[in-house]
Amino acid sequence: MKRTPFLPWFLVVLLLIALIYAWFFRGADGKIPYNREAAREHVIPFTSAIEYTKAYRQAKMELQRQIQDSGYLDRNFNLPAAESFNRDIFAALLDRDSAQGIRIYLGLNEKREVCFVMVPVDAKGNDLRGRIVDGRQVASIPGISSAYALPPIDDEAAEKGHRCPTICPSGSDLYP
Repeated sequence: MKRTPFLPWFLVVLLLIALIYAWFFRGADGKIPYNREAAREHVIPFTSAIEYTKAYRQAKMELQRQIQDSGYLDRNFNLPAAESFNRDIFAALLDRDSAQGIRIYLGLNEKREVCFVMVPVDAKGNDLRGRIVDGRQVASIPGISSAYALPPIDDEAAEKGHRCPTICPSGSDLYP
């Protein structure tokens, strides 16, 4: 009588149990966990958000009126109403070792469009450098200030959001 090895079957069963556990217990509601109190610090009423975005649009129009060349802003300093990003880029930024938040800088890309450049930050508020997607860390050289060192080739930041106007929400109170 031929005997079936016990170990391979045991490993297959163990793997199936692990997969089932990962599928059913990845989160009771399937949501990304977060600290509600820490998040509350950044929450504003939606009515305030409507007022802020309306004030921005009005200020942009007033600025265009104040500049004698009415096309200057659109040609040289193209200001978006918004940019949208998928949830994966936020997860990738926050997944960096010691990341405690995200800083969003305003930038000007090669098309002369104002854009949002995002980097992870540590608990002290320092920008974290290195790879974002694959998580490879940049080597640190003791005694050499990062302010004077050449940036490593594989440092990354996040950008390339979907700009509005171009890709805008329909029926939004924030961009009517």
